[in-house]
Amino acid sequence: MPYQDLGPLTILGQSDSFYQYNPFLLGSGWDVICSSSTAKLQGSLGSWPAQVSFEVYQISLDAPPGSQCLVKRNSDPWNFVQQGWQNWWDPQQPLPLRNGDELRFLFSSAFAAGPYTPSGGSNVRATVTLWLRAPL
Repeated sequence: MPYQDLGPLTILGQSDSFYQYNPFLLGSGWDVICSSSTAKLQGSLGSWPAQVSFEVYQISLDAPPGSQCLVKRNSDPWNFVQQGWQNWWDPQQPLPLRNGDELRFLFSSAFAAGPYTPSGGSNVRATVTLWLRAPL
């Protein structure tokens, strides 16, 4: 099947104190929430697709060393990543999404105040990059 490459979308993490979704560290863990509204926030690179339906065919995760990551699609568990840092994630099946969907990446590491260092440092900001495509 031919696809239209929609490019990457990078979303920066924030403290769970805002969303209160994180089952590991409620109110103090790292969350990365990917949706049409969060893609418009400052610090996001790329854009949420205008297509009604599309898919994620690759996900790159970065977070503090030693963290794990629970991935939820519209509040339902989708995947659990044992090593949610310095990791790329390539599902056997692409993750189908519709324009109103939301992805939550909930990390098992505590949110810490900046300044943040690049991956490998002691205070890494959780970041998720989604690689998106749509069937032609």
